Amino acid sequence: MNIPEAAFASASVPRNGGLPHEVDVAIIGAGLMGCACAYYLSKAGAKVLLLDKSALAGQQSSRAWGFVRQQSRDEAEVPMMQASIEIWRSLEHELQTDLGWRNDGCLFVAANEAERDGYESWLSVARSFALDTVMLSPREVTKKLPGYAVPQLGGLFTASDGQAEPTLVARAFAKRARELGAQIVEQCGAKGIDVAAGQVVGVETELGYVKAKTVVCAAGVTTFRLLKRLGINLPQQLVRGTVARTTPGPALSGISTIANGVGFRQRLDGSFNIADDAHVDVDMTLGHLRALHWYAPSLWAHRKSFRFNLNGACLSDLQQRMPWSEASRLGPGIHQRNPLIPPNDKGLGRAMHALKAAFPGQVHTQIADRWAGGIDVLPDGIPVIDANTTPRGLAVATGFCGHGFAMGPIVGKTLADWIDSGDPGLDMHQLRLSRFAEGDVKPPSSLF
Repeated sequence: MNIPEAAFASASVPRNGGLPHEVDVAIIGAGLMGCACAYYLSKAGAKVLLLDKSALAGQQSSRAWGFVRQQSRDEAEVPMMQASIEIWRSLEHELQTDLGWRNDGCLFVAANEAERDGYESWLSVARSFALDTVMLSPREVTKKLPGYAVPQLGGLFTASDGQAEPTLVARAFAKRARELGAQIVEQCGAKGIDVAAGQVVGVETELGYVKAKTVVCAAGVTTFRLLKRLGINLPQQLVRGTVARTTPGPALSGISTIANGVGFRQRLDGSFNIADDAHVDVDMTLGHLRALHWYAPSLWAHRKSFRFNLNGACLSDLQQRMPWSEASRLGPGIHQRNPLIPPNDKGLGRAMHALKAAFPGQVHTQIADRWAGGIDVLPDGIPVIDANTTPRGLAVATGFCGHGFAMGPIVGKTLADWIDSGDPGLDMHQLRLSRFAEGDVKPPSSLF
């Protein structure tokens, strides 16, 4: 299996570099959320330790599509994405590095009346937040996407949206965080979060214990395992998303697009990131029986988004439950160091065919690299972002359902502001951790 170029490259404290005795904030998970949080906290003067059981941005944070969109999100996410777009516009300047940022918009093309009606229905959400989202006519779509060659009925377009490079962004945040004093330790997992008298007091790691007033859990799908050790049941599950990078093709557009069953964005060098629409693979394991009652009511309504597979993942899951396995040896807080997630080649074949059918000028464009990532999902299709939890001193950022890359900067800044001043700056009620224990969970508007 190939992975995105430079996905695992980082400059950090090595595993044998030792740990501080005490920090203000310990962050578990060096993906985009953790790296951004480390940067903003360090910028505010906090002493920060950022830990990862594997490599910096080694999983989903480097494997995303790269869309940066407000469009078609759940209402609970829109205010955060509006704030995130403002950060993205100046982020290359702030971090003093190229992030592949292109602010050319996002376009979802309607192939039929049902899709058009669905896109039009989201305009009421856009208007309520004063977004610049509009419905384009078929002629306007072809102006945005010259040479589009399949029938279409218009599309939903948000000019203020954009794209960026997942392999660059988390690493850029981490580099600047280190320059501000944050310590980053890879290949060092968190075994548990220590609590005394209802207050977080530290984190137990593979290299020893570190005192901390606050612990941020941004550990992807491992988050539910760490929270379970605190008596918190989070109905989090794992699905698989596949992406490919192509060879350079003729210049088409910088718009992040879903059209003709393929999601794509074109870089300045002419290469594309492509994916098989918004489909994900559910590789069935015993773990998927956990919290099934949370997901069952919405599965039928969103069935077109899922491909259910009974494959080697089931056998691997059984093996990891054995007492001699890596997961048993490392413990539930770490589980697996570097889970291997194979791409869906059949889906990528469909995506490549759909791209060429829509744009005959791309006939010579070919897949150059492919990868897959584990997507941590929650049953209402929106994440948990919370720093006002029980126990005190616990902050959580997880369950981004495959569309968290765009939110990374604002999630990091919001958590940092919340931890530093007690004020997140935004209304975070709908994204609180306790909504599951309270049973205040709405059906998802979309899951991916």
